[in-house]
Amino acid sequence: MTDPHILSAIISEDVSLNLIEPDIYSVYSIGDSPGSYDSIGASTIYDVIACNRFYNWLMWGYSIKNYATLCEDSLAASSGGWVLDLACGSLAFTAEIYANCSNRPVVFLDQSLKLLAKGKSRLEKLKGNICENMFFLHADALQLPFKENSFQTVISLNLLHCLDDVKTVLREIKRVLTLRGNSALTTLIQSNRWSNRYLNMLAGSGALISRSSDELLSAFNDMEMQVTHEIRGNLAFIKYG
Repeated sequence: MTDPHILSAIISEDVSLNLIEPDIYSVYSIGDSPGSYDSIGASTIYDVIACNRFYNWLMWGYSIKNYATLCEDSLAASSGGWVLDLACGSLAFTAEIYANCSNRPVVFLDQSLKLLAKGKSRLEKLKGNICENMFFLHADALQLPFKENSFQTVISLNLLHCLDDVKTVLREIKRVLTLRGNSALTTLIQSNRWSNRYLNMLAGSGALISRSSDELLSAFNDMEMQVTHEIRGNLAFIKYG
């Protein structure tokens, strides 16, 4: 079971945490869950469709194995320090990588309690228990409840295309990273594939934001974050630091 005293070292002084269930903490009042994936069936649809390897390969043109590689490489880039998985979802792509990460404290943050519970369950099945240095936190990516310079590594898979306000989350990532910290992010973008039509249709329904690579990189430049990036299909892989 996790040790809350370890987590409290990086939590902002004006933030109070509530223990929702063993190993899952929340900055919200008990019973308050603003996550869009907490509606009936939404978290199941997320796991069955959005995390499906065939769906992602056929629709978006990339392999979900790329997520595990990105996560593993990011963790290996630093030998110590706190790790933040920002908008971690249900850990559908990365649970096995984190199951082997026992030497660093990790915060799995998401605005959905149901996805956090699914992620916790995945990790428990792989490890048998949740290590005392791994924390599931119910909070908002646009208002991170952490002190400045708390994390050596920030990983965020597929959050940016869910947000209209990209600059705020980039500002928050930059704020909580240490001076020599590193961050790895992925996001759907427009490309020269047929799936642009589907991406724009989803954007029109309000399900996500459709951006070009130039628009995405412009947001990083505006925040004075020099990044490297690679595009596979409709997915951009971005590294900062």
